[in-house]
Amino acid sequence: MTQAMTDLPLTALAPHPDNANRMPAELFDKLVEHLRRDDRYPPLIVRPLPPHERRDDRSHQLLDGHHRARALDQLGRATARCVVWDVDDTQALLLLATLNRLQGDDDPHKRSDLVAKLAERMDVPALAERLPEDAERLRLLLRVRDTPPPPAPPKLADDLPEPVYFFLPRPDKQRLESRLAEYHGSREQALMTLVDAAP
Repeated sequence: MTQAMTDLPLTALAPHPDNANRMPAELFDKLVEHLRRDDRYPPLIVRPLPPHERRDDRSHQLLDGHHRARALDQLGRATARCVVWDVDDTQALLLLATLNRLQGDDDPHKRSDLVAKLAERMDVPALAERLPEDAERLRLLLRVRDTPPPPAPPKLADDLPEPVYFFLPRPDKQRLESRLAEYHGSREQALMTLVDAAP
């Protein structure tokens, strides 16, 4: 597979008819704005079309970068930076099926660190105009960095309350309940007050 970097006219690029990748309108608008502000973008990946498949001066077929090409066209750009790969139809389909799908996922803590560094230079609404996340999602990412309070130390076994069971005849239980009711606080506190008052 040969590779060459070149600038090609957008009018020479034919979208691949089997391209399945779709970008939501909101993200496409952000892509357009990014390209409007900054001309840096990954080059489009294209392949030469055989002469018998060329129509309307279309000499190359897009394998990766359909949205970038459309955004550049919307901005009135005449050319796009491209990498030309000389591949056959089968290889083209395999690349089309993988280039837009083989990607990792962001580690939320690393993404949060990255967004926090950007937030030192730009406010959240400005970031929301340029990044894939909306303002609410960006604020959530920034909160990931907040250090949670340290957990309370575990209680020692000696500090944990223990159950106490005893059985009384009904009249004695009524007398005990009556005495406990004379004290403020919980039944446990009242019972210990009675114990402490005993000779």
